Amino acid sequence: MLRRIASQGLRGLCIWACTGLLVVCAQIPLAAVTEAKGPGALAGSSFKNGYRMAVDEINAAGGVLGQKLVLTQHDIDTKPEAAKEAMSQAVASKPFAIIGPVFSGLTLASMPLTACTGIPHFTGGEAASVTRQFHPTLLRSSLSQPSSAPRLASLVSYGMEPKNLALITIDNDLGRDGKAALSAVFKRRNVHVGFDRSIKPGQADFSKEVSELIAAAPDALLFYTTETEAIELLKELRRQNFSKPIFTDGLVASQTVLEAAGVAGEGILAHMIASADAPVPAVQAFSNRFVARYGARPDHNAIKGYFVVQAIKAGLGVAGKADQAAFMKAMRDTRFEQRKYTELLSSTSYDYFGDLNRESYFVVVREGRPRVLATVRAIEGGNVELPNQSQVAMNSAEFRRVVASALGGKEPSPGAAGNNRK
Repeated sequence: MLRRIASQGLRGLCIWACTGLLVVCAQIPLAAVTEAKGPGALAGSSFKNGYRMAVDEINAAGGVLGQKLVLTQHDIDTKPEAAKEAMSQAVASKPFAIIGPVFSGLTLASMPLTACTGIPHFTGGEAASVTRQFHPTLLRSSLSQPSSAPRLASLVSYGMEPKNLALITIDNDLGRDGKAALSAVFKRRNVHVGFDRSIKPGQADFSKEVSELIAAAPDALLFYTTETEAIELLKELRRQNFSKPIFTDGLVASQTVLEAAGVAGEGILAHMIASADAPVPAVQAFSNRFVARYGARPDHNAIKGYFVVQAIKAGLGVAGKADQAAFMKAMRDTRFEQRKYTELLSSTSYDYFGDLNRESYFVVVREGRPRVLATVRAIEGGNVELPNQSQVAMNSAEFRRVVASALGGKEPSPGAAGNNRK
């Protein structure tokens, strides 16, 4: 009985902390915990560039609610203990919101430190397990795997209908959760996975795996890894002349990976939760500003970072005050339409668990850049929008012709990145 009363008392304190913290100040403080060393450095650096650019642009335009955003940066190694230490420091500074980390494993390690603080916590992590355990103020910066993996699986199963698929996944939280989500879809759609391998985080030599892959003679390969492993895996696939279609996730089709992999990335097809080549004027404008500032094209992590700060601005605008409880209510109760909130780069909504719902893209890599084949609308189920703005079903012959054309080396329809949408 005493244990139950104590537990209820702690729960009450937690609920009070998660709903009652009010920030009233001349500035709105933000804290960021971002990977700067180790396997997460590529993703973390890009994510950081995105949110720093958003902070500077918002402040230059007058801030939010008449207040400037003030960012405190915590750079970390890609290790759970580093993430936890930095998150503890970030929480102690009592910011309005916390940004990062990018990797799911680091988010899982550090998110308990924000669970009872009332501080909105934006993560770059995409693993399903991140929001599977309820966290009252956690918000994603991208689609979760239960949303994105079925779209990737649809690209493979509907776009090509392989009879024998090879699957390579990374053995971490991202890879294990992704494999589970992909496998469930393939099972429902009778896609046979005849070759199934997992690789280690940070692995650099894939000669054995690729040799075994070629010997298995699959119809196509789908691989699901983080950026660091993808670069060397793509190079090894090219080195051993693997010639079958390659499907992958947006992490692999990111600009940083494609630039490092060079010609090895040519022709891969991917599902991207965000793309600098999206046929959206606001995305194109953002991309041009990013290039002018950093001298390089933004990848999906840069877009995610930029989105987080713009989402903070949008949520505060709806809440009307810098109150964390009011902000969380605004984020959960509002569908932010892109035509009004242009700098969010896409229409966006959150569910109660902090999972994000937004459109995404099927792309093919040509000349080192992901070219949009089709847009997957968050609200339209199995339909996609082609570059000419026509709507087709993913299980249609027309969509299979689009994928076959991409696999055959043909470019998407002219003007794919320049169509205006009402």
